[in-house]
Amino acid sequence: MKKFSAVLVTSAIVALTACDSDDNNSSSDDNDNTAVVSEPGTFQVTFTNMTAGQLMTPPVVALHDPSVHLFQVGAEASDAIRDIAETGNSAELVAFAGANPTVVSAAAVVGEGPFGAGGSVTGSLSTSESGQVFSAVNMVICTNDGISGVDSIALPAGNEPVTVMAMAYDAGTRVNQADALSFFPPPCAAPTDTGGGTGDNEAPVEDPRAAIAAHGGQAGLSNAAGNWNFATGDEVLQIEIVRN
Repeated sequence: MKKFSAVLVTSAIVALTACDSDDNNSSSDDNDNTAVVSEPGTFQVTFTNMTAGQLMTPPVVALHDPSVHLFQVGAEASDAIRDIAETGNSAELVAFAGANPTVVSAAAVVGEGPFGAGGSVTGSLSTSESGQVFSAVNMVICTNDGISGVDSIALPAGNEPVTVMAMAYDAGTRVNQADALSFFPPPCAAPTDTGGGTGDNEAPVEDPRAAIAAHGGQAGLSNAAGNWNFATGDEVLQIEIVRN
């Protein structure tokens, strides 16, 4: 597997939203961490693409206080999460680094470009704060507004790694369309245009915000490779966190 080092962003992500820590539900219930107290340290994190053919953008990761969240199922996406979901642009999310150092102790973009099925990216984060949790978010590229990641999971307490599987989520910022021409290129440019046009994909169109939810899946997309498909609940990323 090809691995890349992290590009460190040394402080906060302002797009994190303050919520009660009982709402840690953007991954499975097994990842609820309201009672977790972590110790300071350096953590290596590896993301592996578990899909048949989807591409993933470099994940944005953070170590932070349990009172804040990168994204949450059941809540509307922030503008920064919308940008990641629709175009893979994490600039707004990382641009505010340093704005909230009291609640976010470290953040990074892991990887240098999209990684495909079976590929992985690896990076490291360090914190001098105790009681931190881990969150990550990235774009599932060949979708209308698909993301993956985890919210507020426990960091390793000892030498044993923490490994979690992340599913795909619908960011709720665009209406899903069964046509690859509605995806944002590159690299998801449709090979043909059944409407007789040039084959250029459409620009993202803003839709009324809906709450972030489990992605409804993709199947039988027109103008699309079959391996872009996945079902609701499919595990699309493996995330392993190791204390160094």
